[in-house]
Amino acid sequence: MKSHLYHIVLSCIGLALCACVDQINLELEAGQSNVVVFGWITDEAVPYEIKLSWSNGYSDQSGYLPVSEAKVYVTDQSGTQYDFVEIATSGRYQSDPSVFVGQPGGIYQLTIHHGQSIYQSAKEELPPLSPVQDVFVDFVADPADFNVKPEDENFFVSAFVEDDVILENYYRWKVYVNNELRNKPEELVLFDDQFTNGNKFKYDASNVLFTAADQAQIQHMSLSKGAFEYYINIKEQTSSSALTPRIQPGIIKGNMSNPNNDNELVLGYFGASAVATIQVGK
Repeated sequence: MKSHLYHIVLSCIGLALCACVDQINLELEAGQSNVVVFGWITDEAVPYEIKLSWSNGYSDQSGYLPVSEAKVYVTDQSGTQYDFVEIATSGRYQSDPSVFVGQPGGIYQLTIHHGQSIYQSAKEELPPLSPVQDVFVDFVADPADFNVKPEDENFFVSAFVEDDVILENYYRWKVYVNNELRNKPEELVLFDDQFTNGNKFKYDASNVLFTAADQAQIQHMSLSKGAFEYYINIKEQTSSSALTPRIQPGIIKGNMSNPNNDNELVLGYFGASAVATIQVGK
């Protein structure tokens, strides 16, 4: 459908260039709504949240409607079930941190019952987290070589990672600037140990820039291979860099499905991470 729509748009541009007088009205299909799931658990003793909503059709401007009144729970490798309770009718379901805290090495699976439908994630491991050392603020160029104005965004977070020699490690840094998460697709900080396995290596979050006056902190997170690839796909499809042009747009499939209906597309991802939150000094 997207490819078809793309060709329609190109045709319309050509017609508009040839004849700018006639008005062309297109009737597009409304499209189908799909369940969108996003949830993450960590090894922090905090409430975890699962968000459920409906995707929009092409012509639907009503916003993302919540999927309410669902039964939502996570099970671990021993079969223990942890229930998530909806906040009002928001489509946001939260766990009780006094009952459920994720454990590194644990295997978790999300299950959702809504009406007659069942949605389930693949089993997701909460990977152990290799530590970081010497977290600091670096700069794009030496400020001593030229006049850096206070409003110039020339600074970014760097750190040394003590990578685990046994495991394949995948990492994400959430960078907060003045307590605000920098979370645009081009600001996703993702890296792995493909060429640095078992070594201490330096990584630069040089795609998230801020000024000398800003305060920064990072959440150093472990990812499964599936979660890493999911975020890489998001970043690649939304990149606007001239050096890394966008790939052909397409549906980004996560790890959710309807076990009773292989043909139903379920969007989103359920993941698990170990987390270390670090205040960055200058």
